[in-house]
Amino acid sequence: MKLCRNRSVKPNILVVGDLILDHYIWGNCERISPEAPVQVIDVKKESLKLGGACNVASNLVSLDSNVWICGMAGSDSAGSTLKAELERLGINTDGIFYHTNRPTTQKSRIIAGHQQVVRVDREDKTLISREGEEFICNFTESLILDSNIACIVLSDYEKGVLSVELTQRLITLARSKKIKILVDPKGKNYTKYKGATLLTPNKKEATEATGIVISDTKNLNEALVCLQNLCGLEISLITLSEDGIAFMEKRENQGIATQQQSSKRRKNAKKEIPQAQKIPTIAREVFDVTGAGDTVIASLAYMLALDKPIAQSVYFANAAAAVVVSKLGSATASKQEILAYLKRNNLLDSTLVNAEFLKVFDVQKENFGFNSQISKILKRKMLNPYEDKWIKESEFGLFLESLEQLKQEGFKVIFTNGCFDILHLGHLDYLHKARKLGDLLIVGLNSDASIKRLKGNERPVNCESDRIIQLCALECVDFVVVFETDTPKQLIAKIRPDVLVKGADYVEKEVIGANFSKEVRLIDFVEGKSTTSLIQKIKNLKESKCKQ
Repeated sequence: MKLCRNRSVKPNILVVGDLILDHYIWGNCERISPEAPVQVIDVKKESLKLGGACNVASNLVSLDSNVWICGMAGSDSAGSTLKAELERLGINTDGIFYHTNRPTTQKSRIIAGHQQVVRVDREDKTLISREGEEFICNFTESLILDSNIACIVLSDYEKGVLSVELTQRLITLARSKKIKILVDPKGKNYTKYKGATLLTPNKKEATEATGIVISDTKNLNEALVCLQNLCGLEISLITLSEDGIAFMEKRENQGIATQQQSSKRRKNAKKEIPQAQKIPTIAREVFDVTGAGDTVIASLAYMLALDKPIAQSVYFANAAAAVVVSKLGSATASKQEILAYLKRNNLLDSTLVNAEFLKVFDVQKENFGFNSQISKILKRKMLNPYEDKWIKESEFGLFLESLEQLKQEGFKVIFTNGCFDILHLGHLDYLHKARKLGDLLIVGLNSDASIKRLKGNERPVNCESDRIIQLCALECVDFVVVFETDTPKQLIAKIRPDVLVKGADYVEKEVIGANFSKEVRLIDFVEGKSTTSLIQKIKNLKESKCKQ
């Protein structure tokens, strides 16, 4: 069954907070300065990205939301650049208050060889003026009346915008209009955020705010209850880095505890502490955590604005964060990338993934249109029988349909080919390197007849069925397709891989099928390891034995 597209409604979301421009200076380091024991960076390029509340807004745009942003910027070139970049993304900037006597917050990161060397901040953390506070409050109130705002996000980086007074005024306004208001908090005084729908502190921040060191499940539960009582939250939540996200929903009879009530509860040993729910992290590769917190709160805001349950919202946010941390710098995750990540890592089997959850991605599904072979390979909970990886001629048409769908959802398909007659270290090294270039490795295998035409009647040493089984037994190989022709040109034309891989001996040679691939990559061979040399070695041993 094919995927069917649904019409989705874009939620209207307002982001209020500290507007930051992230500046990246990229270069190489090959020497130490003679002036001081510091690295000398040879600058190759510079780039600008949105940070802080701007990155939250950018993430919401990637998730297909209508976004307005409120905050403070300087009347300077950085402020103009920030405004232009926000508007380029389709974010409404009418809520930005421009201050003539302070700079736009800018963080400059110097990166050498993908390693951040130093960060330089240009900022003024003075609290927002009364004029600025009134501007933001008036804008927010007008927007709520005119634009059907479903959710408000407060992104606090302690750069001066979200003062205690402004924060409380915005929370009071949101609650009076029954609008969800989410906060990414900073600092130790969390009473500033009292009345919010939820906060997104990490473990360290939650420990500082509650005084409870989170070291086990018991401490975690206590910290969540403390946050809920301290701030009157509908949902108490703590992000736990590699351990995922824990949360606790407010009970019907659980309100904000007074000091006397809290004392009685502590004395009552039989009082049951509500149990937290925890959604484990699903990141497979972490390259850079910059902006991951912005992605989490944006994802939660998006899902809650669509009235999705908190458990599904957290699951979605975990997946979005997993996509983002695999990228460098402040990044965003699209719904297409999130869905592809969930599929690629066999995460659609969760009980949280129901029809309502999948509507977020504008799809309906029964089996996502994958044939049984692709489904088994993607799941990989245990070793697959070799038949699951071998694509027979009768199955090739269905395989191509499923493969095309995977490409559309972001899977990077790698193709290589060869005889693979006597499997050796050179082959294993080559195939492992090829697999690392993408998400799926398809190996085109010369048939017995093809090898005889190319290498003579004495080859292959191992018959076709044996070679298929050997290749399918390798974890790095996802699929094997046998071709009868002398070259794989026709096969490559049908598969149309993202990357076509060949050996380094093809330098300055024509690579057959290159015009059907987006990219050609050449991989170095392990010196002295080849089928020909292995056969010759066996022959030499046989001759030596005969002479003896």
